[in-house]
Amino acid sequence: MTFKPDMSILPGLLFVFDIDYPHDESLLDEICATDVNDPVALSKIMDLALKPMYQRFLTDEQQWHIDTLRFFLEKDESFRSVLEKRSFLFTDEIDDGREFMRTLYVCLMRYQDGSIHK
Repeated sequence: MTFKPDMSILPGLLFVFDIDYPHDESLLDEICATDVNDPVALSKIMDLALKPMYQRFLTDEQQWHIDTLRFFLEKDESFRSVLEKRSFLFTDEIDDGREFMRTLYVCLMRYQDGSIHK
């Protein structure tokens, strides 16, 4: 099944980085210490916090997130409305929402290859 790109699915995906998400103490410290504006550091924390959850999604759901990100990145979306819906644990503010989402997109593409739901 193919879903249309929908910006409203993205805040839920990012909930894992929210202050209201139940984290264990070590992961909480890692998220807080991550330089959210460094794509390498951001990729590493996404691997730790987001990858396990994302790989439990059905293949269609994974593809929907990827297609949504690709669609809105190609449309030069700022993603401000998505990022403002979360209270992130990161110490720093996100300087460039597009770069943050581009990093997320690249990570999701990598995770999809390791999906447990084919």
